[in-house]
Amino acid sequence: MAAMAKVTEELALVERFRRGDDSAFEAIVEQHAAAVAALANRLLGWPGDVDDVVQEVFVAAFFGLKKFRGESSLRTWLFTITVNKCRSFRFRRLRRLRRVAVEEVTARESRERSGEKAALDQEALAQVRRAIQVLPRKYREIVVLRYLQGLEVSEICELLGITANAMQVRLNRARKRLKEQLGDLLEE
Repeated sequence: MAAMAKVTEELALVERFRRGDDSAFEAIVEQHAAAVAALANRLLGWPGDVDDVVQEVFVAAFFGLKKFRGESSLRTWLFTITVNKCRSFRFRRLRRLRRVAVEEVTARESRERSGEKAALDQEALAQVRRAIQVLPRKYREIVVLRYLQGLEVSEICELLGITANAMQVRLNRARKRLKEQLGDLLEE
């Protein structure tokens, strides 16, 4: 019942915004900014750029909200915008960073870390991040949305516009690739 009340509340906010109440949009941003930022952070892997993407998401939402049909939840709609903005941002960012080798960044980060345990934990985390980042986009998005964002299968399917079967296939392929890449880490 709580989910239905939330949807009704969101639709009321959208309607208030359509009638010119800017405070309704502020409420939408306040309710969803943290989730949008978390998703963007996990999809991009560059925390410093998250604020830019979140801003782009809410600018797009501001201009697109009048066309929002309510066929999905507002959260799902915002997550769809976020995924698309992250795809665009990541593409632009990768074009600019082609010359920077991952090994150089990893080596610098390792030197900056202090303490042996922290270094090992950070290295394991970095390995997982790198493994997720090198997955093809369609697999990376599934892994992030399912395991890091905790979305349900139905939400992921709706957000990405794919069937449950396609989602499961992608998820299984992503798991297999991650297992191959992180084999040494998993054995420890």
